[in-house]
Amino acid sequence: MSRKSLSQTTLIADNHSDSATISKPPLFTKFMGSKSAILDFIFDKLSKFEYDSVLDAFSGSGAVAYEFKKRRKEVSTNDFLNFSYEICKAVIENSRLKIDEQQLAALQTARLDAPTTVRDYFEEIYFTHEECYFLDSLWANICDMRPSYGKHLAIAAACRACQKRYPRGIFTVTGNKGRDHRRDFKIDLHQHFVNAVRLFNEAVFDNGRNNGAYCENIMNFKKTNFDLVYLDPPYWSPLSDNDYVRRYHFVEGYSKYWKDLKIDENTKTKKFSSSYYPTPFSRRETATNALNELFERFAESIIVVSYSSNSFPDMDELRSMLEKVKDEVKIEVAPHTYSFANQGHAVGRIKNKVHEYLFIAYDHRQRPSN
Repeated sequence: MSRKSLSQTTLIADNHSDSATISKPPLFTKFMGSKSAILDFIFDKLSKFEYDSVLDAFSGSGAVAYEFKKRRKEVSTNDFLNFSYEICKAVIENSRLKIDEQQLAALQTARLDAPTTVRDYFEEIYFTHEECYFLDSLWANICDMRPSYGKHLAIAAACRACQKRYPRGIFTVTGNKGRDHRRDFKIDLHQHFVNAVRLFNEAVFDNGRNNGAYCENIMNFKKTNFDLVYLDPPYWSPLSDNDYVRRYHFVEGYSKYWKDLKIDENTKTKKFSSSYYPTPFSRRETATNALNELFERFAESIIVVSYSSNSFPDMDELRSMLEKVKDEVKIEVAPHTYSFANQGHAVGRIKNKVHEYLFIAYDHRQRPSN
């Protein structure tokens, strides 16, 4: 096995780096629709309800699930994206294991025998030759790790590093578009990886509960015995798409090194088809039917839904759907307004303002305390 040093990256913490002490759920990854900005609002509204076990059915960045874990709940997470699953395996299910500095140094070691997928397809599209070589070598080193939470930590950190290094953390454009003088673009990929490992290491803790992470299509998820189910589904809107696969195809592919995925070489971004990840939430009619099915499936739980004012079904229809399975439905409006645009060139002249709703549906036996 031939190896040589890939980087002389030091392991000294930067005062402004990701390794700062965690006082609240960290932003584990850039993720469309992440609720990290309104966590206080969400948990303030849930504070009067009695519940112990929780399912975060569309866990995404893991920020909401992490806050549940901090509050000593027994947390299960699910997402159909593998890189989201890796995050939750690393910091929700994992309660003790961390990557030490010896392992971190080994993960950064260059491999002459590394696979070449990143270099073959993505060199000078998203990253330089050196960065692509680093990612290929990193994957070879991850594969040499024994099955453990350490592997999940390393994969999650690699995905975060790629997103931090690339504009907006999404992979729908190529080249240097969007790069400016922000600090993230001055830090090389190796250091982003080191910083990310530190972030995830510091996020690991034991809340005394048996937490679990799953990677399934939620429509096939069988377990239903949760006190509370939190749903933050992909919102269907005529004003923007909700194609997470298209935005995050590179980190999703890397998180399993494109196993069972075929890269479309005819596309400029070298993405794979979203058809590998079928979802009913890509169309209005099927999204409504899917929500109805989920509400019925979890009818014994307190159902909490984060939702957007520009989405369909709209607020009144969603309330009616919940009222079919629960006795009471409360609707809270977050003191937070989002601006969005479907095209990057619209930044700076965005006129779409979006309110965030929180639906809380419960039975008489689940009523909040006064």
